[in-house]
Amino acid sequence: MAKAMAKLIAPLSIDQLETLTIDAIHQHRALLAKAEAAFESLQRADTTEANSIDELRETYTKEMLAARAQQMVLAALIERLGYIPRMPPS
Repeated sequence: MAKAMAKLIAPLSIDQLETLTIDAIHQHRALLAKAEAAFESLQRADTTEANSIDELRETYTKEMLAARAQQMVLAALIERLGYIPRMPPS
């Protein structure tokens, strides 16, 4: 998978890579926030409601998988770019 991603981003210019990397950083931060919120919901859940706990755990797992996948994309972009770009003010 890493080779396929490297091949995909290889022809991009530095400007394109930097833009994609900044976008990926924003996406990664948003996904981490969603995963953290899902974890907090799971921690606050009433342990007597098994169905609710299972649903919350599944939601947390999905959010963490999305964040981890985005982290792999972000790592590939940063590796190809060679540096972490300066983030514009939000």
